[in-house]
Amino acid sequence: MANADFINEIAADAQRIYKKYNILASLIIAQGCLESAWGSSGLAQEGKNLFGIKGTYNGKYVLMWTTEYDNSGSPTRVKAKFRKYPSWYESLQDLAKIYINGTSWNPNLYKAVIGETDYKKATAAVQKAGYATDPNYATKLNSIISTYKLTQYDNTDGLPDEPDNPDNPAPEPGPSFPSKEYAGKDVTLNKKLPADVYFPQLHVSSKDGEQVVEITGVTVDLTDDRTGKKSFTFTIGRTPDNGIEFDLLTTDNILYLDEKKFRHQKYYITDVELDQQNGVLTKTVSASHVFSVLLVNNRVDDSVTKKLTIKEAFDIALKGTDFQYIFETPESEFPSAEQEGFGDENSTELVDEIIEDYGPELDVDNYKIHVYKKMGSRINFTLDSRYNMPGIKIKTNSQNSTTRAWGYGALKKGSSADDKNPKYEFEPILYIHPDEEKFLLDGKPRWAEPIKDERYKKSSRMVSALKKHVNPYPEMTVEANFQYIYEPKLLDIQQDFWKGDTIHVIADTADGITYEDDVRVLSIKYDPLNPYGSPELTFANFRKDIQDIAVSQAKQIRDQKRYMDALYKTLI
Repeated sequence: MANADFINEIAADAQRIYKKYNILASLIIAQGCLESAWGSSGLAQEGKNLFGIKGTYNGKYVLMWTTEYDNSGSPTRVKAKFRKYPSWYESLQDLAKIYINGTSWNPNLYKAVIGETDYKKATAAVQKAGYATDPNYATKLNSIISTYKLTQYDNTDGLPDEPDNPDNPAPEPGPSFPSKEYAGKDVTLNKKLPADVYFPQLHVSSKDGEQVVEITGVTVDLTDDRTGKKSFTFTIGRTPDNGIEFDLLTTDNILYLDEKKFRHQKYYITDVELDQQNGVLTKTVSASHVFSVLLVNNRVDDSVTKKLTIKEAFDIALKGTDFQYIFETPESEFPSAEQEGFGDENSTELVDEIIEDYGPELDVDNYKIHVYKKMGSRINFTLDSRYNMPGIKIKTNSQNSTTRAWGYGALKKGSSADDKNPKYEFEPILYIHPDEEKFLLDGKPRWAEPIKDERYKKSSRMVSALKKHVNPYPEMTVEANFQYIYEPKLLDIQQDFWKGDTIHVIADTADGITYEDDVRVLSIKYDPLNPYGSPELTFANFRKDIQDIAVSQAKQIRDQKRYMDALYKTLI
């Protein structure tokens, strides 16, 4: 295409931009010519994208090769998404919006461009604002404007604000996200599974579901927590009686497990380790719940930037899947959150972001996701080392404690990660925890890995992310073994407990009480096939100020002393 022909193609749209946004058409045309090689670049040809703007436009994009840099600074050629426009007009309009809106850290960055009637002053203002790193950018624009007499287009008489011809259609509607709220219809499982289950069972099925065989004689090690992700392992030996089920235990085949709370839970076999020792053949099988396996393999290509409710976020994250959610806590109790480019990832990553941004707790029943603000309740149940708790472990770890970190958001238009001094939508943020002085090591701060995320275009979002990322407090984890003891006298007194519930724990030794507290069950590791087995419980996974820990320990010592003094007075 000749240069003059390309100018003729975009001139009318540039004039409409001038009329609507008060930005010189000559400037807009010159930039379009310079940055797209007169409309001949691959991005311009495939996506009507004149200015190399990344992301999606109404869910549409073009994949193009670009250079990205990893954390070590090594360049890597990758394919990235660039906006695909329905016409030149939308591409020119996005450039105008950059000038109108500026950046999150300086909305008036391009103020001098708006309303300027002298093209040389306008190009100088663009360069001064740092739009491009080329020191001759304004000079090149001036040359194009002068050579092709582009000032003739700085005239908007009789032009409509928006294009109205077939070559310039109206913007397409944004991406749609159908509601994924539970509508009362469950996903059908294998009909060969037993309808009534009186005792927990484990079945293996072929991919097509034609073969379904029960597996017996194994001990399952299932981990279940508040994120909804579940997995288990077991080992089985080959015998003359279990050849069919043993052979069915291959990757991608399906296991159905009756859990404590939900029956016929669907798991995919992810790993199988075959071992032969002294003529005995065994398999160690690992399986992950359908919730984990299918979501990680489902990609949501669309993305949105706006304030989202948790319901809207789930609708986006679960798009293209059979999963549905049920709000066990009213949706109104979850605050909305500002999202930038939410989407454009696999569904597992998006659900993880929902957990981080909105704070829900999840309990998953196959394709149904039960959403809680805080699951569980205060349960009348006591774990006592003198009775039903053979062991307790309290771990404190400061290795992951950090006091500060840098945050880098989205790159500015025209800047690249491979620039010597890349420019960002907002200046990189150094976040320092307010309690840093208490946690210095040899007088020096504890650095966390920097956050580098193109999704963040507002400094406020990055600050929120850094506050969650940096935490100087040591981790404290309380784990215990629970031994089920059948005691008829306690059946009407003690309640059964599950993850999310709060119970009472007493750890006693010959020297007195070493730990007593009300703690919340955060995760359970147990064998669903053995209701009377001994699960491993994780009660807490939190961080406290070192001073708070010292105060807590001192209080326990004082309580023990009071207890011993009272006991002594009673005895005498």
